[in-house]
Amino acid sequence: MKYIYSCVLLLLGSSQSLGAQSDLPFRANLEESCTIEIRSDGLLVRDGLDVLDSEAAGGSAGVATIYTTGAGFQASLKAPETFTTAPTGTGAATFRATYSSTGATSTAKVPGATLTSLGVGASNLSVDLRAVADNAIFQKGAYEAFVTVTCE
Repeated sequence: MKYIYSCVLLLLGSSQSLGAQSDLPFRANLEESCTIEIRSDGLLVRDGLDVLDSEAAGGSAGVATIYTTGAGFQASLKAPETFTTAPTGTGAATFRATYSSTGATSTAKVPGATLTSLGVGASNLSVDLRAVADNAIFQKGAYEAFVTVTCE
């Protein structure tokens, strides 16, 4: 019986528990990347009977931001070849896209197909589009065209 009381007292007397700890590692192995975010659509307005232009009074540039995490990336644009939406009977048009950039990369107005080296970080592109009707006029209706922004 003495032995039982001794065990009980021994158990009651040691109220501290033994803890443990260990370090949990977190790791990352990142590769360079380039991401494009379309921020806002552009707006084409009439500039004469045969021209639609985002730089004309009332128009606005489209805006995209390119995020790069390493050096060696370049930006460029590809102007559309046709309207994706246009009134029936609309003839062919010639398109010209240009861009300027601020942020990690600063450029003045650059022809769209020109490759521009991008700095590391966020480069904000202001993209303009001009469409000239080939031997016709732009008639009343809805028009839509897409400029392709490229980071390579």
